[in-house]
This record gives sequence, C-alpha cells and structure tokens, in this order.
Amino acid sequence: MVKALSTMVDETGNRVLIQGFYDDVRVPSEEDEALLSRLAGTFDENEVKERMKVGRFIDDLHGVEALKKHLFSPTLNIEGLWSGYTGPGSKTLLPHRMTVKMDIRLVPEMQVEKTSLVREHLDKHGFSEIKIRRLEEGYGWARMSVNSPYSKAMLKALGEFKVEVEVWPTIAGSAPFSMFAAPPLKLPFIVGGMGHGGPAHSPNEYLVISERGPTGGLMTMEKSFAAILDHVSTIRKQ
Repeated sequence: MVKALSTMVDETGNRVLIQGFYDDVRVPSEEDEALLSRLAGTFDENEVKERMKVGRFIDDLHGVEALKKHLFSPTLNIEGLWSGYTGPGSKTLLPHRMTVKMDIRLVPEMQVEKTSLVREHLDKHGFSEIKIRRLEEGYGWARMSVNSPYSKAMLKALGEFKVEVEVWPTIAGSAPFSMFAAPPLKLPFIVGGMGHGGPAHSPNEYLVISERGPTGGLMTMEKSFAAILDHVSTIRKQ
C-alpha cells in the first residue's frame, strides 16, 4: 500500500502523477487574473504562514502565483491511514490489511467522475488487489462571476457598512454549491458577509459574538445578511 501511494505523486509529494488528473483543470480567466492581482495587494503572506506554522509555500511561490496555486490547483490528500497492531508492547505479526482514507479537491471543470482515474492508476501499476470504496458521493465545482447582478448586489450591500471589501475569485475550500448551481435548479449563489470567525473546521474554531471584532460581531453579521437579501430582492423585481 505504501508503494502504491508513492506512485501517485512525485518526489516532492506536491505533483499528482495519476494520468489525466490535470486534463480538465481550467486556467484562471481574465476576470480571475484581475481579481488575483488586486487581491495580492492585501494578501498578507507572513500572517498566513504564521497561522499555518510553515516557513514557506509550496515551490516558494509568492503573490499572485501563490494565490493561483492555492485557489486553482486540485489536490490529492491522504486524510489518514492505519494498519497493524498499535497497542502496548509488541506483536511480531505481519498486518493483513492497511486502510487509507483519501480525498480529491476538484477545481473548475473537474468532475466527480475524475476519481475513477485512481482505480485506473492502481491497476496500471500492478495494484489491482487494492479495493476502493467511495465513502461519499461528492459534488462538483461551482462558481459565480463577480460581475453577476447577485455579486454586485452583495458588494453594494457590504459597502453600506463603510468597510473595504476583499473580493476573492473563488474559495479554496469545499461546499455543495453545485447542488444548487447545476441543472436542473441552476440557481445563483453568493458567499459573503460581515462579522469575524476562524479557523474553520479546527478544534479551536471560533466566532466573535461581541461587536469588538475587526468587522463587527454576530449582530453586524445578521444585519449584513439582511442587507444582502434586501439588495438581491431588488434585482428580482427588475
């Protein structure tokens, strides 16, 4: 199993070697490039490195190139692996099974079916005895243009709070937006608002309730959502 996993990436562990893995990855558009260029001006690399406890980014990238890697590159991740006896003392037996839990982050144009390439890769390299069991159905990518009426409505609403809005072309995380954006619903979606929280999904995730946060607290967050909905409702009446 260890050998099989090692065939999936290069010697750095940062480049996936599964054939066809990057074929459908879409390069940033002109709109994305403009947003990235603007975002690089407020993106604090040192603050991010300190928060992540790292000395450098992959390939020593900086500025726009670091943001591109972060936002527009797919990943093949090992969430965990376990095998053998891990209790007290020793047992000199060969483990009969090893289990690995993995995930793939999909970026624009990549589809959930891309996971089948892992099976093809294992068979091609002589690891057909490894069984794959999909734990989740997964969901595809989804995006909304910053120039859409809905995005503009949100930005206008947030502007009423007298703050400088930082616009990201996409998020590096994962959420089932495609369930709404894809057929048959084809619904628009936007993500944004006031308030402050972080670091998401970690044991010490937090949300500032009081209004002493850098962009307000829970009350300001609720007001911003109401303002966004109000502006969106105006669009629908046009």
